[in-house]
Amino acid sequence: MKIAAIVVRNSRSRFGGQFEPALEALAAAGYPADKIFILSEGAGHEFSQTVVECKNFFDVAAVVAEAGALAGLRAKAAELLRCEGSENVLSAGEKLFFFLPFGEEGSAAVQAYVLLRLQEKSGLRFGSSVFRAVGVSSARLAETVKSAAAAGEDKLTVQVDSSYGDHRIEILYDSNAPKMLADAAARVVAEGLKDQIYAIDDTPLGRRAVELLKLRKMKVATAESFTGGGVVSRLVEVPGASEVVYEGVVSYSNESKMRRLGVQADTLAQLGAVSDQTAYEMAAGLLAGGKCDAAVATTGIAGPSSDGTNKPVGLCYIAAGTNEAIYVYKYIFHGSRKDVTERAINQALFLLCKVIR
Repeated sequence: MKIAAIVVRNSRSRFGGQFEPALEALAAAGYPADKIFILSEGAGHEFSQTVVECKNFFDVAAVVAEAGALAGLRAKAAELLRCEGSENVLSAGEKLFFFLPFGEEGSAAVQAYVLLRLQEKSGLRFGSSVFRAVGVSSARLAETVKSAAAAGEDKLTVQVDSSYGDHRIEILYDSNAPKMLADAAARVVAEGLKDQIYAIDDTPLGRRAVELLKLRKMKVATAESFTGGGVVSRLVEVPGASEVVYEGVVSYSNESKMRRLGVQADTLAQLGAVSDQTAYEMAAGLLAGGKCDAAVATTGIAGPSSDGTNKPVGLCYIAAGTNEAIYVYKYIFHGSRKDVTERAINQALFLLCKVIR
């Protein structure tokens, strides 16, 4: 089944973040667009030509636009196709045209009515297994995905979406694929990534940390230097985080590290702010207050230049622990300032999950 997407957008608006949710929802369900047409609002003749092309060469077309523009686009398409349908769907013989709004509403529309029609048309139902992992090397990830696909004997798809070291691995299969093959591919992923997996479902990293904290009836505090509050921000954006987040301290200066967290002056003088001992003392200072059960601390050099020492850009130390033990990890991340900080934020959240699960 060939699928096209017709995106109608204001050419002066910022590109991105508009049509992706609807198309990503289609792809995640096993119906990726084979071709995407990007059109400007007001280009009526071009839209008409594209609708006709989609009718001639594709089985399904998804028209994605601002919600307020969809009624007019649907009316124009109905006139060209000489057909009628519901508010959101047109049927031109065996061809289907869906009309989806920008943003998360488009993703919701796919779930609400598009997938059922596509499953009816294809005669297939798609299922998937999702794993989420952090800190996997690119070589190890590629080898695991390759092995999982081989275990599926080319009857399923293994796809990966990665964001700053946070990987989403999905095994997608249809109703014609034997379940034993899907299970075999899932085992390959589970064994290949092992301790780097933090969820065996589609739960994002921040939400997973909050869920684990609730499950363990624990409260967490964070002390962040170079990540600038990014770790606690990812936690508090999860609904219900107030039950488990005690505080987030952005301790950027050495004075703050000493006054607020109890980092020793000798530690900073002898080892520097970016050191394993400083990270340890930052986390210990949070736990010493007696108000939290878990603590995360970050200190590092995000760049673009170093801190005047011989320590490299991208070097960071992340401490994570409970009242029982605090563990400190050393990393060197590469890329831009944003790359380094976002990788560290994801790693810190993963380590939080690791120490409390």
